[in-house]
Amino acid sequence: MFYDALSQHAENIAAIEGQQQLSYAELEQACEGLEKDLHQRLGLSKGVIFILAFNGLSTLVSYLSVLRQGHCAMLLSPDTDDSVLQKLYNQFEPCVTITCLPQQQRKIQYHQTSAWLNHGNVSLLLSTSGSTGTAKQVALSAHNLQANAEAICDYLPIEATDKTLCSLPFFYSYGLSIINSHLHKGACCVFTDASPVSRDYWQLFEQHQIASFAGVPFTYEMLLRLRFHHKTLPHLRYFTQAGGKLNLEAVKTLGEFANTNQSEFYVMYGQTEASPRMAFLRPELVTQKPESIGRAIPGGRFKLVDEQNQLIEQANTVGELFYAGANVMLGYVNSLADLNELSVEPDQPKNAWLATGDLAYFDDDGDYFITGRKSRFLKLFGLRIDLDEVENSLAELNIAGLATGNDSHLVIAITSAEHEQSTVEVKGWVSQRFDLHPSVIKVLHYADLPLTENGKKDYQAVLQSALGKS
Repeated sequence: MFYDALSQHAENIAAIEGQQQLSYAELEQACEGLEKDLHQRLGLSKGVIFILAFNGLSTLVSYLSVLRQGHCAMLLSPDTDDSVLQKLYNQFEPCVTITCLPQQQRKIQYHQTSAWLNHGNVSLLLSTSGSTGTAKQVALSAHNLQANAEAICDYLPIEATDKTLCSLPFFYSYGLSIINSHLHKGACCVFTDASPVSRDYWQLFEQHQIASFAGVPFTYEMLLRLRFHHKTLPHLRYFTQAGGKLNLEAVKTLGEFANTNQSEFYVMYGQTEASPRMAFLRPELVTQKPESIGRAIPGGRFKLVDEQNQLIEQANTVGELFYAGANVMLGYVNSLADLNELSVEPDQPKNAWLATGDLAYFDDDGDYFITGRKSRFLKLFGLRIDLDEVENSLAELNIAGLATGNDSHLVIAITSAEHEQSTVEVKGWVSQRFDLHPSVIKVLHYADLPLTENGKKDYQAVLQSALGKS
């Protein structure tokens, strides 16, 4: 496993945060120190360990140490609401909470518990809704993480001498996959909380001669407004995009910039349930097929199924997209009991098909294209937002709301008659609860919520109304 093989890259720099850095040898020593403390307090018992994941060295050491000790790590936003955290405590009964801080500082709280894992199959828990921590948890094994790290290293040109700028959250599956794959290759992660549109970000970029960076659609939309594509970046070898669908013109522009800059732009597709990468578009096809997600990653495979659950073998025919590979999760869990009910068989390649919830087709060349979603989820700022969960959260304010949207905006419809609170207040509530910027939230007021002819909520009517507004 990548986390057990740190010493083979001993002299390479593993990670940098501000003025501090750790070689792979020093990283292993730091892990061994924390592992010793965990072992002294927990003995041979294995349990769930919460990690409030600051984007830096303290989280890296904590994450690797927990994996190396055979515990199950749950990575959480350091800004997780106290009520959400308490709910998770009740569900998963962690034996330890590690609060990670800047400058390699951490607070460790050991909990009185008799709730232990009865097998070591699950290594990591990640929420399906990004930083909210309130949705179901994806259970990933060490084998899942390793398989995805190896596959990513097979198609991305990561070299042991590379430095990548890690600004995506540690608890976000896309950001975590970057860390895992670079550790597997013996490369260096430069941690920062700076936004890619800030001066600090680009100062770090130049200072460390960054070879690659990653972003979600919002990242690149902002960068293009700042004329990023007119820069000359001689040490940038490649850059990647995932976390949702980037608009066609932006993909083309970034692909053309990559060609001019003699670098490569990788458009990728994935889900947390697949550890998380599932597909990538070869850089030479980005300007030719900007709407495509390409093909399955090495070791993975796709299939399409129609509404009658029949396999689609004809090109340019839309169906639900399924994925299979060794990186597919063990399952969803909502409690420690769920964890202990997962299969205790030794890790082996996952053969089950994962229903992505996306509709897609493949062209005559075998490249795939996403056309829409079958399920009620959005991806905003790289976070997966459960629309039903948004509606449930509004109920806490005694609002009978309707939530819909696209990959640009979350749209909320409420009735003006029963709710006198302002649009600003509703935006503020949803923004804080789901860690979204208010600019991507639209609130519409209705005398009565729109319904279809059969009495169901008319999400399409609300979405069309929202798209007609500025």
